[in-house]
Amino acid sequence: MKTLTNKKGLLNFFLVLLFTAGLALTAGCSSGSDQQASTGDQVKTYYVATRGTFKPFTYMDDKDQLTGFDIEILKEVQRRNKDIKFEFKTMSIESAFVSLTSNQVDLIANQMGHNEERAAKYTFTKEVNNYTRTRITVKGDRNDITTLDDLKGKTMVLVPTSESARLIKKFNETAEPKINLIYTDKGSAETLNLIATGRADAGANYEVAVTEAKKTLGLDVKNVGEIISSVPTYFILRKDAESQQLADKIDATLKEMKADGTLKKLSEQFLGADYTSSSN
Repeated sequence: MKTLTNKKGLLNFFLVLLFTAGLALTAGCSSGSDQQASTGDQVKTYYVATRGTFKPFTYMDDKDQLTGFDIEILKEVQRRNKDIKFEFKTMSIESAFVSLTSNQVDLIANQMGHNEERAAKYTFTKEVNNYTRTRITVKGDRNDITTLDDLKGKTMVLVPTSESARLIKKFNETAEPKINLIYTDKGSAETLNLIATGRADAGANYEVAVTEAKKTLGLDVKNVGEIISSVPTYFILRKDAESQQLADKIDATLKEMKADGTLKKLSEQFLGADYTSSSN
C-alpha cells in the first residue's frame, strides 16, 4: 500500500509540473501575441492620392511599381518614421480632392502648388519638396511661338489644376484675340502628345517633364521662351488636427532629408538636377 501511495504521489507531482508548464507556455505565447498586436496598433496607415502618370514625379516603373520623386519622398518619410505607413491610390487630381474631402484619402502627392483658395480649405506641408520651372512647350519644328502674345488666336492645352493654367487664364482676361484654351486632366503625357501631333499649338509644361517625354516617349516637343512660373510644391492634407500632426511629422522629416542631402539626391535621381532650392 505504501508503494502504491508513493506511485500516486509521484504521478500527481508530474501532472502538476505538466499543468504548470502548460500555463507558462500559454502565458508566454499570449504575451508575445499581445505585444505584436500592440506594436501593430501603433502603426497608422495613411492613404495617398496621386496621378501615377506624371513622370518623373509619380509613375509606374518597368516592374509596374509606383515610383517618382513625390512618391519616393513619402517612402523615405515612412522609412524614418516607424509609426507611419503610406498606401498609394492612383486617380485624377479632381478625384483626389473629392477623395480627400470625403476622408477616402489622407493626402495628395502630385506636385501640388500653394494658392489662397486651396489654403482656405486644406492643410499644406511647410517644407518645399521642389521648385517647378514651367515654360511654353511647342512641337519641335515650330519657331513662330516663344511668348504668350504669340499664342493669341492659337490653341493651348493645359492641365486645369496647374499653376500655369491659372496664370494663362488671367492673361486671357485682357488678351485680344484670346488664346483658345483646351484642358485635359491626364497630365503632361497627354498635353505633350496633343502638341506633338499638332492638335494643339502649344502647352505649358515643366522643363523636366518635357525632357522626360522626349527621352522615354520619343515625342518631338521642346520648351521655348522664358519661364512662365517657378513655384514651390508641397503635399496637401485635410484641415484638421490629425492631419496637421501628420503634416508636422512630414515637415520634420523633410528638414532632416534636406540637411543630410537625401532630398537633393532624390531630385538629381528623378529630375536630373537639384530643384530643391529656388536659387538653383
